[in-house]
Amino acid sequence: MIRLFRKRKKSLKDKAIHSVGTFTGDLGRGLFSGLVGTIAISLSQLIEMKVTGREGSDSPLKAAEKVLDVHANNDESKSKLVNGIHFTYGTAWGGIRGIIGTLGLKGIPANALHFSSVFGTELVMLPGLKVAPPVKEWGAKEISISGVHHIVYALVSGVVFDLLKSERK
Repeated sequence: MIRLFRKRKKSLKDKAIHSVGTFTGDLGRGLFSGLVGTIAISLSQLIEMKVTGREGSDSPLKAAEKVLDVHANNDESKSKLVNGIHFTYGTAWGGIRGIIGTLGLKGIPANALHFSSVFGTELVMLPGLKVAPPVKEWGAKEISISGVHHIVYALVSGVVFDLLKSERK
């Protein structure tokens, strides 16, 4: 009779299934969070460009054309390509936020790791592809503006992820 009330030990198979379920759930939550973060960074950039009068950068388009060997023929196709790349890239980075969450990090440490990964990649990748000048030539204002936008992305993605993850308990 006592055995009926004992907690059953999880088998290795049960633990593996639980781990895979946790990982895929966190990955999905991360992808959704990345999509929401991408919407936030888009709004942040739109507001900043209206205030400063800055034009949008064509570096992401040049990078995609170089890496994916795709080319836009006109302004409409360029706009569609840039938006597609922007949302795909931001959503994919959300998947990384999901993996960070699976590893047990949350809140500020997770958001800091996510931010440094996303922003650090921009600072290395665009000059590395030779679609933007080296970072040392960017200037403090450009780096700061880009950094603030990426902070918005990382914070919004992180808060959404942590909220979705906390609802699971």
